[in-house]
Amino acid sequence: MIINNFREDRGLLIGQMRSTLFRCEMDVILYGQEEPLRQYAEQCAAFFNFLPPFLVYELKEASIRYCEDIQKFTPTDECLVPRDVSHKTIFRYVRPNSMIVERPKDSEKLAFQVEFSCDWEPEHGMEWTINDGKALYVGDFMGISPWYAPRVYETECRSYIYDDFTIDT
Repeated sequence: MIINNFREDRGLLIGQMRSTLFRCEMDVILYGQEEPLRQYAEQCAAFFNFLPPFLVYELKEASIRYCEDIQKFTPTDECLVPRDVSHKTIFRYVRPNSMIVERPKDSEKLAFQVEFSCDWEPEHGMEWTINDGKALYVGDFMGISPWYAPRVYETECRSYIYDDFTIDT
């Protein structure tokens, strides 16, 4: 089992997993307690631990865009991330806190969110939302469900997955 040490907390089931990608422990939060949801969460955790290289690349690209956008509004002496952050270095500045798994609308698709602490945005952190091997949202943590209609991520969520999104100055 990838997820262990489950405990109940206000109707949620919270477990622990080891992220192989980030080499750290993180919580896994399940919006329910039934056994099929636990099994589904195990599959999500396994997928997260072995993300396909193309998806890691896309998530890094979007995370860098998010970082660079926030840096525009951060005085240089207060910024904890170098201005030349790259694919090789971006993960040094993020730490996954939790994977959030909702009851699936389609159990054939692995879908989840990951909430991160990140050095460039300590107040709001970062979120990745993934469904069926596709990155749907990267940006500040807002609890973006992986089950929204596809157009919502493009038009309403302010996702750095989409090249044309940036904070207006």
